[in-house]
Amino acid sequence: MREAVYYIDMGPEDQHSKIIEHLDMLNKQVARQNSIGRMFFVGIVYGIGFFVGSAIIATIALGIFGPWFAEIAWIRSAFEAGAALLPK
Repeated sequence: MREAVYYIDMGPEDQHSKIIEHLDMLNKQVARQNSIGRMFFVGIVYGIGFFVGSAIIATIALGIFGPWFAEIAWIRSAFEAGAALLPK
């Protein structure tokens, strides 16, 4: 059985122009990715994600370790003092 050949025989000039064309396309893509607006947007998204993720992890950790922290006397007294300030 004969294998298919997937390349096109191109001369050196054609290859050179294709390489230049691809390099120009890559340069435009890198310039777009490194623009100030895009970097600002990505920074905002990552910052919000970090904040939300940290809050979720802290909530889970306090839920798991909360009873253990309640055994510490100064934490329990601070919690009771704070709870006394709340209206009933």
